[in-house]
Amino acid sequence: MRYSTGTAIAAFALAAAFPAAASAEWTKTWVIEWNEPAMYYGAKSGVIDPGTDCPKGTNPDIDWVQVMVNAGYTREEAAWLRNPANPTRSPVHGQNQMAFRGKDRANVYINPTSTPDPGLTPVSGTIGEGIDLDGNTKNGFTGLNGEKGIDNSFYRTLGCWKTYRGPQRLSSGALQFNDAMRNGSWTTVIVATGKGADPMNDKDVKVGFYMSADKIVKDGNGGVALDYTFRIKPDAKYEALYSARTQNGVIASTAPADVMLRDPSYSQDLDLLRSRISLKMKPDGSLQGYVGGYRAWAPVYKGWVDARGPVIEALTWVQLPGVYYALQRNADFSPTGTAGEKTHISYAMRVDALPAFVMTPDGGKQVTEITSYKASAPPPSKPSATTFSVIDGLVPDRNAKVQAGPTAVILPPTTAPTSAGQ
Repeated sequence: MRYSTGTAIAAFALAAAFPAAASAEWTKTWVIEWNEPAMYYGAKSGVIDPGTDCPKGTNPDIDWVQVMVNAGYTREEAAWLRNPANPTRSPVHGQNQMAFRGKDRANVYINPTSTPDPGLTPVSGTIGEGIDLDGNTKNGFTGLNGEKGIDNSFYRTLGCWKTYRGPQRLSSGALQFNDAMRNGSWTTVIVATGKGADPMNDKDVKVGFYMSADKIVKDGNGGVALDYTFRIKPDAKYEALYSARTQNGVIASTAPADVMLRDPSYSQDLDLLRSRISLKMKPDGSLQGYVGGYRAWAPVYKGWVDARGPVIEALTWVQLPGVYYALQRNADFSPTGTAGEKTHISYAMRVDALPAFVMTPDGGKQVTEITSYKASAPPPSKPSATTFSVIDGLVPDRNAKVQAGPTAVILPPTTAPTSAGQ
């Protein structure tokens, strides 16, 4: 048995939902080697090409000069703001003045309704990936195997956005965050236990998703190595426990659960209400499938704003207010009931996991039961400091002579070309 390094924590507590801590008849354990939003890809090749998911392709490139003109700037001002020669336009953090294009030059990142909805190309195809969360087969998408009622409005909303679109494991967003995970930013392990004689068909199964401080180990080809050992690290936030059953090797929830997982995105927190799982145990020992649930969409939007609004807009062919309006429009769940405000949107995460040894926090024995470790976890740590500070979606340049803002004076040279920097 091979061990990776990490910090061991010995104490742990039982979750109220899992009062019995007796060892199971069987236990299977994995480490997540890839996870990404479940976005069905309907094109033959390419990110922007039309397909059954997005017949018109992704959102078109944006004429930012015209956007700024529509917001009330003169064409000369707009062209100067987009000109790479403009000293207020940072090649790293973008052009801060781009934020102030709402009514009365409000910051559209933190006040998206200050500007009309610029539109966002939605998914119009009928095929989707995920889980039936509400038990209604008359709504949602048709699954890859013909199943009805797949609830994934997150995909319907954002599946034609350049950053999310692409074949499995090849979208730019998935590559960015999974590379970070596989290089040691975080590790998630999965434990499944059952009381039946046949793990492939068992009516009494428990599943736990836990964090580990031990980093993923790569093999000689750059892939994630099999059968390495990871100790559970109790975490006050990131933990998910499910009651389930197995049928023909598919682990499926028998009841919804409210959980928090580490999200492969800017927001980091994947806080899911009424979450369910559908995970297939493969003959080679790997695990593949989905984690689904309803997530609050406002924090997701804030994650993109906090990642520097001008940068997100420039690199992904999108106007962030359009994303805000689209999420609000497609939200399909209210925690307060059917008549309440739709603050949440159905979501599915695609999960790929490989066989691993999962140990108790002290490393003393292999895990053979599903229990909560939250009570023994230290308080959540503060996010790591960055080399820059993001305020309202912008990185202020404290030394700039011209500061961005609602009353900023735009000073384009008289020779500034009107079409520069589009």
